[in-house]
Amino acid sequence: MKITDLVRWQGGSGRDVTARTAPMDPLRGLQLDVDRAFDNFWRMVPYPFAALDRLPQPDTVRMDVGDSGKEITVTAELPGMSDADIDVSIRDGLLTIRGEKKSDREAEKNGVLVRERTYGAVERIMPLPDGIDPDAAKATFKNGVLTLVIP
Repeated sequence: MKITDLVRWQGGSGRDVTARTAPMDPLRGLQLDVDRAFDNFWRMVPYPFAALDRLPQPDTVRMDVGDSGKEITVTAELPGMSDADIDVSIRDGLLTIRGEKKSDREAEKNGVLVRERTYGAVERIMPLPDGIDPDAAKATFKNGVLTLVIP
């Protein structure tokens, strides 16, 4: 049995359709071959710490924005950060939220000591509409969620 017996692609005319690709740049082909070789090599090498949990990596700031007509409410998720790790500013009509997360972890399993230190910074800049009052803005931070209310 051939693989083509299992999966058949049918075109509109009922004939088999073959993929058409543009000729590949020779350097791009070489890069893909080298990447594939390294990927295959690393799959064969056993990773001694694979059973240990890995720390989550910081990502972009996820936000919800609401506008009631009287005020703008911005809710931003900043998990694992404290209020000292966060900087919020409003300048030139732009809301900027920056956060910095540092962690240091040590674990021992089966006689192997693993020490990890991570650092990550996130930033999100959002334009605000005209007519806001940045001096009257209020911010609260609880359980990794930053809430800004801007009149």
